[in-house]
Amino acid sequence: MKKEEIFAKVQEVLVETFELDEAQVVSTASLYADLDLDSLDAIDLAVRLGSETGIKLKEEQMRSIRTVQDIVEVVHQALNPVKSAQS
Repeated sequence: MKKEEIFAKVQEVLVETFELDEAQVVSTASLYADLDLDSLDAIDLAVRLGSETGIKLKEEQMRSIRTVQDIVEVVHQALNPVKSAQS
């Protein structure tokens, strides 16, 4: 799955799950400052992304996520572990 496809899925999940305006969900948006999510929302997001992508995000991965782009990177690495390790 390409990063552009992952971003589109993340954007869709954020808009649907948290009733956000799609224009707010840009790659540089901070989950906490810009999108007003809290730690429970982050857990909901991880569960929803897991069901959408078939991956399970680890706790340490979740702690490193601050922006929408961080989510894209973590999901991309989880879906493409060999490619990500080489790049």
